[in-house]
Amino acid sequence: MSWYVLYCRPGQETEIIESLKQRLPKDALSEAFLFQCERLWRAGGGNWKLIRKEMFPGYVFLESEDSEYLSEKLEAYRGIVRVMEEPGYLIPVYREEEERLRRLCGPEHILRLSYGYRENGVNHVVEGPLKGMERQIVKADWHRRFAQIETAVGGKRTVIWAGLGLPGEMERWKAG
Repeated sequence: MSWYVLYCRPGQETEIIESLKQRLPKDALSEAFLFQCERLWRAGGGNWKLIRKEMFPGYVFLESEDSEYLSEKLEAYRGIVRVMEEPGYLIPVYREEEERLRRLCGPEHILRLSYGYRENGVNHVVEGPLKGMERQIVKADWHRRFAQIETAVGGKRTVIWAGLGLPGEMERWKAG
């Protein structure tokens, strides 16, 4: 099974996923999904709220064994979505990109909060998917509770946002 990327207007991802799952045969499309990340958002009254945001707005991920058959079946969607492809084949999510996304987001395709702190200008992640990846954090804003990580999808460099929490908040946010 390989992953491929489908591009659509941001905000239409869920609708496109449901439509593809209903209309494409299982032997063409094994799975269609998107990635989300947990973030802390300051709600009214200064309280933090746990939310989920799309990691790659406008991207739908497809899993298939046969890229040619999938591409053929996607022809009906040309007016609705733009498949990120060159003539004759879909651009795959490269194996190392897929492995990294699986490691970060797990089978639910959700990048959970990571917990840590900044000391003497150095980020320390004590728990969560970013633990051990501190050097790959491009920017961390512990006050606003987010980190930016540069990664690639389909060979294109992109920045993903990851939620950060403080170690004292772990039990609060893990409980949901």
